[in-house]
Amino acid sequence: MNRFHFNFGRPAAWLLFLLLSGGCTDTLELEWAASPDVIFINADIHTGVPPDGLINPTAVAVRNGEIVHVGTTAATQALAAQSTRIVDLEGAMMLPGLFDNHVHAGIATSLLMGWEGGLISEVPAWVREARTIADLQAAISREAERLGPGEWVIGALSREVWPNMILPTRDDLDIGTTTNPVLLTRGPHTTVLNSAALEMAGIDRTTTFPGGGHIGHDDNGEPNGRLYDSARRLATAVAPAADRGEPSIENLRALLLQFASSGVTSVNVAGVRPDQLRYFQALYARDGEDLPRATVQIRLRPGYDAYDDLDLSVRDAIAELEGLGFVTGFGNDRLQIGAIKMSIDGGLSAPAYWSTEGYEDRPDYTGAIRIPAEAFYPVARRAHELGWQLGIHTMGDGAVEMVVQQLDRILTELPRDDHRHYLHHVAVKPAAEVMATMARNKIGVASQPAFTVGLGAFAVESLAGDREATMNPTKSLQDAGVWVSWGSDGAPYGPSVTLWTGITRKGWDGVVYGPEEAVTRDEAIYLHTYMPAYQTFNEHRLGTIEVGQLADFTVIGEDFFEMDADRIRYLPIAKTVVGGKVIWSAD
Repeated sequence: MNRFHFNFGRPAAWLLFLLLSGGCTDTLELEWAASPDVIFINADIHTGVPPDGLINPTAVAVRNGEIVHVGTTAATQALAAQSTRIVDLEGAMMLPGLFDNHVHAGIATSLLMGWEGGLISEVPAWVREARTIADLQAAISREAERLGPGEWVIGALSREVWPNMILPTRDDLDIGTTTNPVLLTRGPHTTVLNSAALEMAGIDRTTTFPGGGHIGHDDNGEPNGRLYDSARRLATAVAPAADRGEPSIENLRALLLQFASSGVTSVNVAGVRPDQLRYFQALYARDGEDLPRATVQIRLRPGYDAYDDLDLSVRDAIAELEGLGFVTGFGNDRLQIGAIKMSIDGGLSAPAYWSTEGYEDRPDYTGAIRIPAEAFYPVARRAHELGWQLGIHTMGDGAVEMVVQQLDRILTELPRDDHRHYLHHVAVKPAAEVMATMARNKIGVASQPAFTVGLGAFAVESLAGDREATMNPTKSLQDAGVWVSWGSDGAPYGPSVTLWTGITRKGWDGVVYGPEEAVTRDEAIYLHTYMPAYQTFNEHRLGTIEVGQLADFTVIGEDFFEMDADRIRYLPIAKTVVGGKVIWSAD
């Protein structure tokens, strides 16, 4: 299973020079300067490099954060100086650092909790233990009493605990309180209000919304309290923001270290507003060597998420884009600017993704279009023209088709080599001709296979047949010539469930969905290491264990290639190493 490139490299040459020189003082100073800072020994190393060596490597030498030698423990340890630190991994498996292609790192909350081998966002304390409608009603009553009459009760529900079949309505929330307006979110795509909140938002059976979301109704045509995607603006316009504490770099630091605890050495932060960049800059200037590396996407919001007027939304987004003063790639090897992010449709959890076909449970519904083509094209074209990479949220096949058509148009008008534009998610497999256009234009997919676990219960409400079986595809995209990377997007966060789902194709209910979309374990590691590095233009520095690469490793407590497939979802992380420094350890 192990792979490496057998290369003595410069350290061996310096050691030979030292021996031939007789150990004079000047030479000793040179040897100390050239010797590794740290050597990891007695490891079972999977380098991620095609096999071309004669032996299985068991040790890696690191100097100034870079790999300077890969080889046997004896040969590598011989390069050590008195100052070199030796880390004995006692037979543990070392992988190239796992890179998550899609995380969200907020500055006002640091709450994540464990779930089925991964991490999910933790809900507020007052509603955390509610598992039934009766529990929720009691919790709302207590919170309303604590706040006092007329005060907004603001909270959140976990997607994992609250699927659609038990999601509350206005009538359920009214039993909790009629004297306080209530606003609950469930994930980023669903908001639930009680009657008092609906009244304050001015929502009744005659209320319409211009696009990008919709208002839920009961069988009598009355609002049932549920708002989907952009329609949440009707409520957030009158409700106070959730009290998540003061924005701080400490919250951001805590989140990033929780990602590190799942074995992640690099993250692609999928959407940060420009005014939040200063928090990342301040944190990485202070603590960058103790954190996973970060590539940060800039989120723009043309369309209906913040506007009724599409023309105004486009003008504002382009003005914001032109005022940034930098493009993709700005930064250093710890913190860099990534792609422009725009969200075209809704998500699986509402569900409200843009589908080319009617939903199975709602044949007259095809999802929410948050950014239609007339708003996406001019902003994307200007970003491309300025030199930006594009990384676009497209959950449904309808969103994929529109974006691919517009990117094909843009690339025809303004050809550019090595743009590496990509689509986030692609949860519903697109048509063959769409994938062919993607391959021809070298448009990739930042996929999250674990959606089949964390969000699969929502997907099966609206998908059927082959569309259900092949949700969150990998192999069919690759077979069409589309490049793919893997990550998690909080469903749940971390590589373990992603790797397990992508290899086994087991879903939320234990059923195997579309086994033809599965990949091998070697391919899975490649998709979670080298390909996210490629996605962020870092493949020449990250994604493999070989001389010249940055010394980022994930050390695990079992043999990934031999362990039972169902145990992968609980992958035991022993150490997370960035630049040769252990930033998280199970010890």
